[in-house]
Amino acid sequence: MSAPTPTELRVIEGAGRAIERYGWHGSTLERIAGESGLSRMTLHRHGLGREEIFALLGQVYERDFRAAVAEACSIQEPAPARLRHGLRAVCDTSERHLGFLAGLDDEADTRLFHDSGRSRAGFISPIEAVLRDGIADGTFRSVSVATTATLLVNAADRTYRHLRLAHGWTPTRARGAIDLLVSGLAASSD
Repeated sequence: MSAPTPTELRVIEGAGRAIERYGWHGSTLERIAGESGLSRMTLHRHGLGREEIFALLGQVYERDFRAAVAEACSIQEPAPARLRHGLRAVCDTSERHLGFLAGLDDEADTRLFHDSGRSRAGFISPIEAVLRDGIADGTFRSVSVATTATLLVNAADRTYRHLRLAHGWTPTRARGAIDLLVSGLAASSD
């Protein structure tokens, strides 16, 4: 994943605004160009159609997500604290991209997260590492690491977005669900 060019950065920002305003299907190239302060011809000259712009948005989101979660999960704390930080990073990333994510329809949302060109491993591997550490040190009960990491990341992201967008909760209140997710993994004290 190479870093976006200056023109691509303008288009990414403009496309984000257009999607937030008009949704993915309503974000025509004219609207994206207008929100980017560019002409439609400039988009064309740079080879940026709707699919290419969607791919750029996905790359920016993915880069941000992977970096934030990896950093949060690598702190020098016990596994439960690292898991909380990692899942909060999921929520924080969703917050930074909330306008764009909110404007996606179900098809585009599914494509963003399940595109065959994307590796899901980078999205969940930091969480998997924390789970393995917690199982090894006895703070987490034994679970299927891959399945549980996938569940936790999706539960954090989808719940956070729903609470923010459908219920109008503040970011702090919506992130509160993270403690429930982490406490559900605690090893039994029996």
